[in-house]
Amino acid sequence: MSPSRSLCIRCGAEKELPLGRCAGCGHVPNRGEAALSLLASTRMLSEAELATVQSRLERGESLRPSHARLQQARLLLIGGGDAVATMSRWERVGLLALSVFLTPIPALLAAWAWRETGRSRGCLAIAGVAAAVDGALWLLAFR
Repeated sequence: MSPSRSLCIRCGAEKELPLGRCAGCGHVPNRGEAALSLLASTRMLSEAELATVQSRLERGESLRPSHARLQQARLLLIGGGDAVATMSRWERVGLLALSVFLTPIPALLAAWAWRETGRSRGCLAIAGVAAAVDGALWLLAFR
């Protein structure tokens, strides 16, 4: 998994976190700009889409996303988005298999590591499923 990339919504420079301070111009997104800042990252866009957004921002254009995209970013910010869908299919399957064989601890650790992304909620759901499967296996083994 590659690290996520974010852009400053004012100047287009790359920065570490969508809601963090831009090293280039010093801009820190305010509450009203939070969803827009999240949209200017690989958490919401592909690398190709992000490159297009970056070139527009560097030319001085403002971001004008669709209402649906902006709403999707807002849901992710408040934790109401479809968090499981932000994990790839193989990430979900692998994490579930690892958690069933080793206990739910890997999924709980992943949830903690991704606590500021939409993936944390998906990891907690996987931990719950793994705990239920582990419990059922223990009951079957020691009947």
